[in-house]
Amino acid sequence: MKNLLVPTDFSPNARHALEYAIAIANRMGCHIHLLHTYKLPSKAGMFISVDQYVMEDIRPDMHKWEEEVREKLDGSASISSSILRDSPVHGILQTAEEESIDLIVMGTQGASGLKEVFLGSTTGSVLQQARVPLLAIPGGAQLRPVKTIVLAVDDLDIPSPQVLEPLVRFAKSFGARIMVYHLEKEVDAGIDPSVDLFLGGVEHSFHYEMQQKELNDCINDFVNDQQADLLCMIRRPKGFFERLFRGSVTQKKVFNSPVPLLVLLEEG
Repeated sequence: MKNLLVPTDFSPNARHALEYAIAIANRMGCHIHLLHTYKLPSKAGMFISVDQYVMEDIRPDMHKWEEEVREKLDGSASISSSILRDSPVHGILQTAEEESIDLIVMGTQGASGLKEVFLGSTTGSVLQQARVPLLAIPGGAQLRPVKTIVLAVDDLDIPSPQVLEPLVRFAKSFGARIMVYHLEKEVDAGIDPSVDLFLGGVEHSFHYEMQQKELNDCINDFVNDQQADLLCMIRRPKGFFERLFRGSVTQKKVFNSPVPLLVLLEEG
């Protein structure tokens, strides 16, 4: 995990996510790519270059943020920045591909959880479409050392160790333990035995619970009970993550997490 993409709109939530990215970069020796996107109206004017004025207005803020970050980075980490005329979601996805990004770090709205992480937000849209893992940071999440990680899994197979590799690197870099959490259904195959092998070299344990209430509530209760610092899930076309998302949309509820959420990809 060498290249981090941190989109920013210069808001407090974006600043908060950037602080997380700085901590990761210093711990893992990463390069931070700071990105701002902007979108102009289709009819911006005939006689002046609105694009030029917008760029001139944005550049000082971007330069200031970049210099402030550079002062906080140690010798193993670095930073660059870019300003892109594009929609936020497309610009983020395009930059992630072109810059060989390993992890996208984004802030979310709300002071107490990942509010709107699935419903209509930029972060939610990127989360569903990105081809690289994403770390979503709630606005109210306290910046603290990552010591305990909850990996919430369903009963489907995990196809390869590459799926969990970003999590393993993260845990090793921070010296964190992983608690594998599984909500059992009436008909349930349990946790894929390969998880034990794929998490080799990292302290980990397995925890089972029968689902007695809403999926989101069960996960949050476990995260809070264990005083976890990070929640991790796997995004795949079918399964646990998709069921959580679809349930939230159908019931018009908002998925919420009290801690940062790391989303991995099934294809690894």
